[in-house]
Amino acid sequence: MSNPLRIALVGTLALVSIGLGIWFGQQTTGQKPNSGYTDMGGDFTLQSADGPVSLHDFRGKVVAIYFGYTHCPDICPTTLSALSQAFKQLTPDELQQVQGLFISVDPERDSPQLASAYARTFHPRIEGLSGTPEAIAEVAKRYFVLYEKVPLDDSAMGYAVDHSSIVYVLDKHGVVQELARHSNSPDDLVQALRKALKI
Repeated sequence: MSNPLRIALVGTLALVSIGLGIWFGQQTTGQKPNSGYTDMGGDFTLQSADGPVSLHDFRGKVVAIYFGYTHCPDICPTTLSALSQAFKQLTPDELQQVQGLFISVDPERDSPQLASAYARTFHPRIEGLSGTPEAIAEVAKRYFVLYEKVPLDDSAMGYAVDHSSIVYVLDKHGVVQELARHSNSPDDLVQALRKALKI
């Protein structure tokens, strides 16, 4: 795929992500405070380097979920670095109540072991998860995540994966409370995490 076409596709995904955020915001209008994005999310089970991990394993904790892939050249490491910096700003007590999850949208290359190792390089409280293509697709659908494999004819990588880039902040009951864009600062993420901790 040529650079102009790839740039156009990435731009389209970004606009769709923003549109989804606006749409979700409209869906929650009129709901009681702190009810969250109840039309999205839900429990799932995927694989880590240490075995199966389910969202309900972290009930009672605030969970920050990010969908990406280990070969991502820029957006994923930037976002995970921001999440790591946000975790470092939390107090020790707050950090014990928070868990990060990195879910690969490239299960063809990202084994559970690779996803876990990659995520933990950013922060020990970020766990990397992978699974079968079908399992990943099902979880992505629940969170309205868009992703698409893009061939790279002139690269040894073979292909990239264009994807929407949102950090989903879930409260202690597993309900999505915040949709943080990859452009959000660590301070923005800290604010979102602390808000969820109070629910």
